[in-house]
Amino acid sequence: MLMLASGCFDQEKVARKFQSNRQQRYELLKQTEKGKAAQADQVDEVISGPLSVDDAVELALRYNKDVQATKLRLIEAKGQVVEAVATALPTANFTGSALRNDNTGLIAQKETYELGVLLRQPLYLGGVVGAAIDAARAFSYQTRQELRQAIQAVQLGVRQRYYSALLAAELVKVSQEARRDAQKLLEDTQAKLRYGTAARFDVLRAQVRLSAVEAELIQRQNEYQLALTQLLNELGVSQTSKIELNNPLSFEPIQVSPEESLRAAMMERPDLLIGESLIQLARDNVIGAEAGNRPKIYLQGQYQRSYPGFSANFSSLASPKGDEETPDPGGVSSGAFGGKTWERTMNGGIVVEWPFFDGMLTTGRVIKAKALLQQQQVALRKTEQKAQLEVSQALLSLESNEKFVRSQSGNVSNAQEALRLAEVAFKEGTATSLDVISAELALSQAHSDYYQAVYNYQVTILNLSAAVGTIGEKPIPQVEQQGEKTTPPSEGDNQEEKQLKEDKQVPKGS
Repeated sequence: MLMLASGCFDQEKVARKFQSNRQQRYELLKQTEKGKAAQADQVDEVISGPLSVDDAVELALRYNKDVQATKLRLIEAKGQVVEAVATALPTANFTGSALRNDNTGLIAQKETYELGVLLRQPLYLGGVVGAAIDAARAFSYQTRQELRQAIQAVQLGVRQRYYSALLAAELVKVSQEARRDAQKLLEDTQAKLRYGTAARFDVLRAQVRLSAVEAELIQRQNEYQLALTQLLNELGVSQTSKIELNNPLSFEPIQVSPEESLRAAMMERPDLLIGESLIQLARDNVIGAEAGNRPKIYLQGQYQRSYPGFSANFSSLASPKGDEETPDPGGVSSGAFGGKTWERTMNGGIVVEWPFFDGMLTTGRVIKAKALLQQQQVALRKTEQKAQLEVSQALLSLESNEKFVRSQSGNVSNAQEALRLAEVAFKEGTATSLDVISAELALSQAHSDYYQAVYNYQVTILNLSAAVGTIGEKPIPQVEQQGEKTTPPSEGDNQEEKQLKEDKQVPKGS
């Protein structure tokens, strides 16, 4: 009531405190944005300069909050191991009491003091000790696999965000090339208008095309900046960071072994290993529940001193004096107050505790523990099915995306040649500006489709690595890794050169 009256639970006071904390955090962020020094443990890290995908992963593992939180669970696992081992170690308890009874009988006042030490060494606890230690080890293993799972999730998220930013950057370049082509068409059309070989309508159409391309460029530049902010957020660093992506978005075909990929998934995936540890924990829980009505045996020793005197007080304990009239059986006297003595008690031996009937409480706990064990077994089978599905889907997507990349590479070559021919025909007067605009649109779309296909292929490889459960740890099992990095065919490549490049990129045995 006093705390309530003093306003300790005033909601407005709590709100002001939290608002003050938020204001301090904001000031720290502003100092970091202006380049001023700030405490590293209170603000996010600011990075700058070129950034590769491997560097991005390393930064994320250092600053990502999910990974940091999972690492702290390793400390929790160590604590559980210590706690489990403690069930098999001896315990020592000290007890002390001082009681005063006010009575209305012949004795108006009575004080009693007791001091005692109890030592206990468990000899048998119905199997609880072994189950607790085994469960602690299983939990420690589970925590390590959860850390692997968190790291792999960061690996997947960072690489996906990095490739998304690369795709956005390539699409910006495509729009910039399209703007140059549109600007060139406008200049050629204006020149033809001056010489009387083009109409005013052709100039307007070229201007409309240039405006549309510029609007598309603005939109793609905004998408690129948004992709960078998402990447920085995934890294766990400050949004004020300035980075440059220095990895290309290239096509590197691989040939994966489906059988080895599935085997690796069954052996390596963290969620499957976590499922195994959860089953072991459930088994240990069953053992612990069954120990509820089993006997427990202890080796016990006890030492106790008690003072049952009528008029003794704390000063008799602090300053004991010898009692000439009354001997002290325990060796300590408090003769200053009535000659009463401290009594000593010592005992030791084997103690057996057997709750042979607890009202069916143990039976209910055992039924519940066994049901939880069956649930974990079913959950593991479900996770296995999920792993098989994810591996199969990733393999199918990898094959289809590879074919799509190759087809789009040929479309880029064709679109480049079509634009070249349209521009030549427009200069010679055998084609209109609409033909050139159509060719430009086709080339821009072909470039966009190609980079989107390469992005999909790279993301599919990441998804397959995540499905196998070895992303960032081991490469995907492959039959034979071949292929070279490819980029969209440059302007001027003929059909024979294009076919030679495609044949060279086809892996053996396909």
